[in-house]
Amino acid sequence: MNIEIIQSYILTTAKYDFSVYEKRILYRIIELNQNLIEGKTLDNRYSLNKGQLESLIYTIPISAFLNGEDDKNHKRIKSAFESLQKKIISYDDKENKIWHSAGIVFNVKMDYNRAEKITFQVADFIYQALMDFSKGFKKYELKTAMQFESIYTMRFYEILSNQKTPINYTIVNLKQMFNLEGKYDRPTNFIQKVIAPAKKELDKCSPYTFHFETIKTGRKITGVRFIPIHQPQFEDEALKKQKAMSQMSNRWYIPKNIEDYLKYNYEFTDKELKNNIGLFETLYNQLHEEELLDFLVELKKLTSWVYNPKAYIIGALKKKAEQLFEEKHFQGNK
Repeated sequence: MNIEIIQSYILTTAKYDFSVYEKRILYRIIELNQNLIEGKTLDNRYSLNKGQLESLIYTIPISAFLNGEDDKNHKRIKSAFESLQKKIISYDDKENKIWHSAGIVFNVKMDYNRAEKITFQVADFIYQALMDFSKGFKKYELKTAMQFESIYTMRFYEILSNQKTPINYTIVNLKQMFNLEGKYDRPTNFIQKVIAPAKKELDKCSPYTFHFETIKTGRKITGVRFIPIHQPQFEDEALKKQKAMSQMSNRWYIPKNIEDYLKYNYEFTDKELKNNIGLFETLYNQLHEEELLDFLVELKKLTSWVYNPKAYIIGALKKKAEQLFEEKHFQGNK
């Protein structure tokens, strides 16, 4: 499944040096954070709960950090988590004259008995930093970001996704962002070893890539101008449909009686209904309004016994949609 990640611009431009696997862990953290903020029901393989000492506890399947690689004994994932426990994210908020620095994860536990899941904690301070959109944000496709083999490709993809206008960076600033101070003394080497390979990988499969031009001060290369290039052939079709649907009114696929029932009985918000508009589209195409309302009334008898009625309702509706699809498919194959 692919989703569109919304990442704080603070993180996009922060100074850090992660491996590809560490970055994938970070992507999954942001994905779960986003689901929490949007009130979405998590896949049953994942969990996100409040912990003690102002922290959040994440449980994620190990396979979620891999991209089809063979990782025997999960050596790479273990190494990435060990490294993240030792690393800190530093961000210098010059506008407010505040320097932030904190570790990423702690209390990591890999459970071989629970379908190979890994549990870890993130300090609330880091969670807030990851989801701080006060300085702006960037959107990018999670599936695309997870498949890159180079950490520099990942960084440029984040910077340039949905970017409409050219953007300039000094070589010094880029090296600071990528934690490459002291390396590639010659700007041409930095371009050849970092920028050019990232562009090549983006060109192959990314919805966004770039053309670049060097900026000179006198005869010396001191910066790079990045001109974003949109490659729509690599966009996820399902995500494009989701974007279009998110701009529709809930009423398009959710009749007023159904909307009123869900709001009155379960206190669903417009945003929560819109987050599940794809599900309601499926039901709209397969059930009459009266049938759907009858089904919801039947569910009402059971929701008083569940901890999270909203999640239960959405889960039951998903199962109903799957059942209807299977019945239709079975009849079509008779």
